[in-house]
Amino acid sequence: MSLSIRDQLRQTARAYLDAHNNKDLDNIRALCDETCVHRNGPPTVKSPDRNNEEYIAFNAEVFKMLYTYLATIISEVVDEVTKTVALGLEAKATADAGVYENEYIITLKMTENGKKVVDQYDFIDSQRMIEWMNKMGDFAEKTWDKK
Repeated sequence: MSLSIRDQLRQTARAYLDAHNNKDLDNIRALCDETCVHRNGPPTVKSPDRNNEEYIAFNAEVFKMLYTYLATIISEVVDEVTKTVALGLEAKATADAGVYENEYIITLKMTENGKKVVDQYDFIDSQRMIEWMNKMGDFAEKTWDKK
């Protein structure tokens, strides 16, 4: 028995989140349509739109810095008409610079069958992101000569 479109959208969104939690770049790539665009906001984050290869390369570098990463779903909205899932997330990670915590709202627009992501938009708590980037910069400055 095949899944309803609603269940398929939810399954794909959760698989996409799990791939990020597991730092599984191959699975992230497999869940994205070849035309997928990855975007971040709000504009204060100043992050460029990325195609799949750019997004994978970016995450490969981010994943190298993180010992742990876990994003947990706190809310979920499924729009069967537009084939979109919005996930409210709380994320926590650890790195040399310390603990990272943030909140996101990620919208995933999917293919007609709900099996691939065609557009990802991450709306990030920009204040927390800026604080984290400053913390990473401070850590790098203090340890640069020691490595």
